[in-house]
Amino acid sequence: MTRSQFIEQILRQVYGGYVQEDSSITPMLVNQYIDQAIAFAAKTNYKENASLEGVGFVNNSFYTTFKDIAISRDESGLWKLTLPQVPVGVGANEGISTLQLKNNQNQISQPCIPLTENQKTYFQSLQNLPFKTLYYVEGNLAYLVSNLTLSNYTATVTLVSGGNSSDLNSNLNVPGDYVPIMIDYIQKQLLLMKSRPQDLANDGTDLTAN
Repeated sequence: MTRSQFIEQILRQVYGGYVQEDSSITPMLVNQYIDQAIAFAAKTNYKENASLEGVGFVNNSFYTTFKDIAISRDESGLWKLTLPQVPVGVGANEGISTLQLKNNQNQISQPCIPLTENQKTYFQSLQNLPFKTLYYVEGNLAYLVSNLTLSNYTATVTLVSGGNSSDLNSNLNVPGDYVPIMIDYIQKQLLLMKSRPQDLANDGTDLTAN
């Protein structure tokens, strides 16, 4: 299912069929809620796996790989890259599955080693791991700890994501059994907005419900 098809399904359910062109709920608004719904579904999957199997993890079907991400210098021995989105907050580092580097000969490195926020406070006192690159995440930025010149490399990142949110024709990478959870989440947000009275007067005064 593509994002566009999923958005059409949501809109038809919210409006009970045909969606008028001047409707207050637009496809781009629904698209904004999709990533939030995916995060909610992934965390639900994590909790269910922990309950059923005794180990918390997110099913592989939730992950998407993004390639050829540019790397730039932050400061001496520290490099950074912009992630496609802020990783989902599951586990210590489980929002991101793997982060690897690729050189201009298309050779892929071994997976980089993630650091938690707590490990950042003491990792510099540890002996350097040979041929390994450490990284940590802050928001939508990943910081790579390395004395190599990483601007000659690009990054390949696999993380919990529904795919390319800017392309409505891209596939929505979510297991089919978790789509109803997403639909329920998005519908609640949209119906809440749709039920509010509309302020049609541009008089600077907020509209209050009677």
